[in-house]
Amino acid sequence: MEPQGTLAPYGKACANCARSKCRCIIRHAAGPCERCRRLNTECRPAESVRRPRSWRKPVPSRMARLEGKLVGLVSLIKAEINQTGLAKQPTKLLKRILQPPVSALTPSTEGSAGSPYIGQSLTTEFEPSPDEAERYLIDFRTLKSKYFSFIHIPFTTRAQDLRRERPFLWLCIMLINSKLAPQQQSLTTRIRQTVAQEMVIESEKSLDLLLGILTFCWWAHRQDEIGVLSIFTQLAVSLVFDQGLNKQVRKDFRPLFCVKANFPRAPSPRTMEERRAVLGCFLVTSVISSFVQKIDALRWTLHMDECLQVLDERKECFNDEILVQQVRLQLITERANRALLDDGILESAKGHTNPAFLGLEIFQSQLLSVKNDLLAQPQTDNVVLLHLYSAELEVFLPPPFLQGTFHPRISVDPGLQAIKSWFDRFFTIPVTAYAELPFSILSQLLRCQVTLSRLISQEGSGWMENSVWTIADALSTINRVIKNLEQVAELARLDNSGSPDGDVFFRTAQILRSFRPGMGSLLIQDDLTIPSQGVGIDFDDDWLMDLMLYPNN
Repeated sequence: MEPQGTLAPYGKACANCARSKCRCIIRHAAGPCERCRRLNTECRPAESVRRPRSWRKPVPSRMARLEGKLVGLVSLIKAEINQTGLAKQPTKLLKRILQPPVSALTPSTEGSAGSPYIGQSLTTEFEPSPDEAERYLIDFRTLKSKYFSFIHIPFTTRAQDLRRERPFLWLCIMLINSKLAPQQQSLTTRIRQTVAQEMVIESEKSLDLLLGILTFCWWAHRQDEIGVLSIFTQLAVSLVFDQGLNKQVRKDFRPLFCVKANFPRAPSPRTMEERRAVLGCFLVTSVISSFVQKIDALRWTLHMDECLQVLDERKECFNDEILVQQVRLQLITERANRALLDDGILESAKGHTNPAFLGLEIFQSQLLSVKNDLLAQPQTDNVVLLHLYSAELEVFLPPPFLQGTFHPRISVDPGLQAIKSWFDRFFTIPVTAYAELPFSILSQLLRCQVTLSRLISQEGSGWMENSVWTIADALSTINRVIKNLEQVAELARLDNSGSPDGDVFFRTAQILRSFRPGMGSLLIQDDLTIPSQGVGIDFDDDWLMDLMLYPNN
């Protein structure tokens, strides 16, 4: 028999039926429900325990979740620092340059277990004072900037501004302008520590590091310990590669195997500072590699061609013109030397039909075109002219001439004229300014003198008395150079207390003294015949480099 009543709607069942999970049937006649009436129990309504319906919270975006994780990570790091009692230290060593520590770790401390440059604090005893720093920066602008044309520091920039914006470059500028040996040693140690920490440990890549390393390398001969010269030049090249300065900026660039990763992109278009930096890296590495001959220069690219053209068209400062001309000259020299090396000319320089010698005519023609343009200008800077005549010497008398091998197709007259023109320009520089000369000019001086001495003394070199050079002129020139170099320390007030062998200028003078006995013996000969072997100059470039830069080894 069907129950007399209706089923209670959802949520309206009495307490007994709800507890027993039975159907609650409400009778048509008022009163208890059908089940409670049958069981003779009290029928009371059930208490409502139903929760109000809540709206779902919106799901945060991936960026919001990432920001939350970063905030949490920073909070954990701060909590850890507070618990361990550690002071808040900057994570970058470049910030430590701004606030150098006072005490140094002893060899028995924990920092001595690793690299000698990592973990060691530096004394501030020889830290340049604000007045010294300002004077060093002024000296750099007025005396050295024309030799270092790939950095433009406006005259409105003070030393403290440069230290804040480019701390590593500031450190290197302080080093190359200091004349105190203890201060130079302290700054050199800090530079090595910075490079090791920033580049090796933290893989830092910045324009500040690149400009600082180029500055250090360009005046590396001023330091007593520059065994890292080849390493520093390659570090500069790696910074160019890592920042993509030698290639055109690609907005859609993504590494092949990291599709989802986000990578910082270089600004587009390139800044003038970046264009100067990559051209300066080519100039520095090419000059050093041509002298040291153990490293390769930064390879030239189409984007660097564009940088050179843009710099030539805009010229924001006077030094831009110097940089453009220097790079053009060095590019011709680099390509000529590369052609000789690629054709194996150094191993088979005595071959009479080697195409490399014929290919030199192309570079000689290019160089003469640049030379005519420079000499046609009303005023050409002395730095550019020195570079011009040095490039002319390298292209017309290639490296085999410095290794005792000569080719009958090559005339030595253009090279001899280039050497004479170079010395004519060099002697216009006051002796007091020799201390400001970069590595490039010092290497040009040695190359000119070595080439001249070998042409005079070696058989088959093509030397003969002419209106360009005589043996008496050559001997007079070398005597004048030696006299000038030996006066540099006194006139420029250099402190050589930490170097028992003297500064690089004094050591260079001693090298040139070894040339004089051979020249003098030729001068006193009645018939001025050329001996079959050179006298007193039987050495190669490696020996010359080691003696000039590493006298204690």
